[in-house]
Amino acid sequence: MEKIVAKVGCIFIPVTDVKRSAEWYVRMFDMETIEILDHRAGLKFPLRETLVLLWKVAKPQTVEFDTGIDKMPYYNFSSYDIHSSYRMLQGKGAAVSEVHEMPGYRFFETFDPDGNPVSIVEETPESPYYEHKQQFRNHT
Repeated sequence: MEKIVAKVGCIFIPVTDVKRSAEWYVRMFDMETIEILDHRAGLKFPLRETLVLLWKVAKPQTVEFDTGIDKMPYYNFSSYDIHSSYRMLQGKGAAVSEVHEMPGYRFFETFDPDGNPVSIVEETPESPYYEHKQQFRNHT
């Protein structure tokens, strides 16, 4: 049976300096560049389908929404070892928050050159999403 959609195709992130931000995302996350234009940069994770497009904006814009209790990111990046991801980003000079641990997941934020928080999340066995994410683990 044919599906209406198959996956999330792209994440759009507002940035004020496309080249600077593209260099940061490539360096921090080992992404690969597809294109860099004046108004956008297309990046990809190696061996992954979902793209990241950095779009030029005049001033920084929010990439979070307010739940009334917390600020939540519109997107996050998955990790299978949050402490390793944390150490690697620190080693690359990224500004990072502390690692937070809650039932079902661990996470921290790093911040791109515009101050956009990039949430890095690891599902733990208590998470209802853990089994779903584990099926992709060997494909990273």
